[in-house]
Amino acid sequence: MKKKLLVMYATYGTGHKSIAKYIDDYFTDSGEYEVMEIDILQYAAPFLGTFTNKFYNNVMFKFPWLWNAIYYLTDNVVAGNVSAKLQSKVVSNKKIKKIILDFDPDIVIATHFTAATYISKLKNKGELDCHLVSVVTDYRAHRIWLDSYKSEDALIVNSVEEKRSLIKRGIDAKIIHTFGIPVSSKYTRSLYNKSELLKKFKLTGERPIILFYGGGGNGSSTTLPYLLTLIESRIDADVFFVCGRNQDLKKRAEGMAKRHEANNIHVLGFITNGPEYLIISDFVITKPGGLTVTECLCFHKPMVLIRSSGGQEKDNIRFLTKRGYAVNAVHFFKFSRTLKKLCNSQAHLDKMIDKLEELDKESSMEKLYDLIEKILKNE
Repeated sequence: MKKKLLVMYATYGTGHKSIAKYIDDYFTDSGEYEVMEIDILQYAAPFLGTFTNKFYNNVMFKFPWLWNAIYYLTDNVVAGNVSAKLQSKVVSNKKIKKIILDFDPDIVIATHFTAATYISKLKNKGELDCHLVSVVTDYRAHRIWLDSYKSEDALIVNSVEEKRSLIKRGIDAKIIHTFGIPVSSKYTRSLYNKSELLKKFKLTGERPIILFYGGGGNGSSTTLPYLLTLIESRIDADVFFVCGRNQDLKKRAEGMAKRHEANNIHVLGFITNGPEYLIISDFVITKPGGLTVTECLCFHKPMVLIRSSGGQEKDNIRFLTKRGYAVNAVHFFKFSRTLKKLCNSQAHLDKMIDKLEELDKESSMEKLYDLIEKILKNE
């Protein structure tokens, strides 16, 4: 009989959903698990769920200073517990409870703290008997992630430094695992041949290739000023500007490139072959979102980080720049200067790549799978 795995997330942003999907696919493909995937926000009270989702997205993209303040004001035991419990109440209803209890999972993997808190609540009431694993989807765990740790079999984080920090904050070292964010097996360098991909994209590779994640998941156009700065810098490089599903951003970016006769700017919409673009690129321009950053790390790609949404993304910046994996170039002058430096000096790129070569990110999913197997066997 197949083991039952419930993968839960909340669509505050797109990363939590993508990571949940990667986990779902991997465990389903193993043939050993019956997997159910749930977006807990779909079952929230209609007004509250919609309000919290729109509030999160609008504040993050339009008022990052406010999000930053909220993030750090709630990053303590009291506020964290209150926030987690309020969030749990937003999604608590009979419908989702029945779905979960009817499925009766052997184990739950949560890629958002709301899901972990809700499952913890059911376990503590004796209504659900299962194992619980949380995957922290950024490079530092906000206190709200820790509300349910006493009910968890494992807490997956991104670094040894973060493990040490959590131990100091009172979390049992035995449940903390530094596997990193699990991503799709597509993000495995050995699967791709750079020379063949250069031919596919009709590129010689004689000049730098830059992958620019313009963003588009939440309708943001905050990357356009950076694109303009890049164009005006007149760097000799091929640039792939990815807009996602944001058609307005795509249209405006195409117009900008045309007006400035920037034939080296290739504007893309939603792509399904992201790993191919990562393989051919020399470095990546991106906001410091947890999933995108992790995908770049898998391919050992140096990053130029632009305007963040504050909060957890600021924590990501600190981690990445401290390790030497990225340059924080939020201000346009530094952004332009950094681009010229990386495009004109292979030594600067090599220094970052040497740091990245020390990483072991490709086996995160396999490590998670092995851990789940071990937890279930030790019942």
